[in-house]
Amino acid sequence: MNDYIKQLTALLGQLSDEERGEVVDFYSEYLQDGGFVRFSDCVAELGTPRQLARKVLADYSIKTLENPSRSDSRTQRSKSDVQTIWIIVLALLSTPVTIPLAVGVAAMFVVAIAVTFALIVSVIAIFVSIIAGGLGSFILGISMLFSHFWVGLFYFGIGLAVVGALLMLTPIFKWSIDGLIHGITLFSKWIYSKISSKNRAQRKDDQK
Repeated sequence: MNDYIKQLTALLGQLSDEERGEVVDFYSEYLQDGGFVRFSDCVAELGTPRQLARKVLADYSIKTLENPSRSDSRTQRSKSDVQTIWIIVLALLSTPVTIPLAVGVAAMFVVAIAVTFALIVSVIAIFVSIIAGGLGSFILGISMLFSHFWVGLFYFGIGLAVVGALLMLTPIFKWSIDGLIHGITLFSKWIYSKISSKNRAQRKDDQK
């Protein structure tokens, strides 16, 4: 049991000391009370330390998602969303999926991530294309001012217009990407709730 708890503790590095202590104390007490002494007995009851750690991290990430800190900026929330998606993916990969419905739901999840990633890449590509077009027009305008003044002024004006449009559209592009990431995070949470179930230790704790 001690080896199992030691490995579990090492895999919970993303949690705070307090959270990690609560998890370790909870499962240590559960295994001790249940008489699960051998490492193989602990695995048979709760899964491997890595499987349990991934489930614990996913549960804590979802808990944080449901109760976000008001002091977190939009950038911090986006980073937290990306981290949550990754942790849930790892947890789902550690979860045996045999029920046909669960397999279908897992397939939906993979498709949703792929589509969201494609949309994010598309938004970034559009943004980069606008920047490239604006810079090209701006440079072309400057180079032509001394040879073809009015043509150069025309392209120079287009470049300035693109710069102004970028200043206005940048928040919209950022909001779009943040929205897509948060949307897939919520979908990940829903998928996880459909596929993952509480282990025996958690169910026993709920019955107290």
